Amino acid sequence: MIQRIQSVYLLLAALAGIMTFFLPFAHFLEGDIKLAEYAVFGLFNVQSDVFESNGPFGFPAWIFSTLQVAIPIVAILLFKNRPLQMKIVRLAFLVNLAFVVYLFFAVDGLIEDMFSAETEVLYHVGFYMPVVGIAFLFLAIRGIKKDEALVKSLDRLR
Repeated sequence: MIQRIQSVYLLLAALAGIMTFFLPFAHFLEGDIKLAEYAVFGLFNVQSDVFESNGPFGFPAWIFSTLQVAIPIVAILLFKNRPLQMKIVRLAFLVNLAFVVYLFFAVDGLIEDMFSAETEVLYHVGFYMPVVGIAFLFLAIRGIKKDEALVKSLDRLR
């Protein structure tokens, strides 16, 4: 199961998803002063020590992050059924891509709704973890295709 290269890539994609729970997506700065930090569970206002999780930008990020971890793990467990595994990995690819788009619009929406026009955004490492997951999922798809081609070539020899 884990000895196949695509299983390693899927595990690395899941680890990238786990890292989104611990790393913030963006910091909002006004000059040199850090105003707030946006992470999976919501917006933390550094100035007033207020955590805002009930906005439109907290709950979907939590759902996307959970799916970003769960789907590759399910795909690892489907190692015996390569066509289904391929479909699941493609679904994970789409979820990660949707998460990247969501994060971009969420950060943009937070700037418009909560902060002034002079506020700068510093994207943190957590923002790029779904992109890293996309890269690993792409490599996993290539590995699954190679395995499927190998099995088909061996079936022709029989």
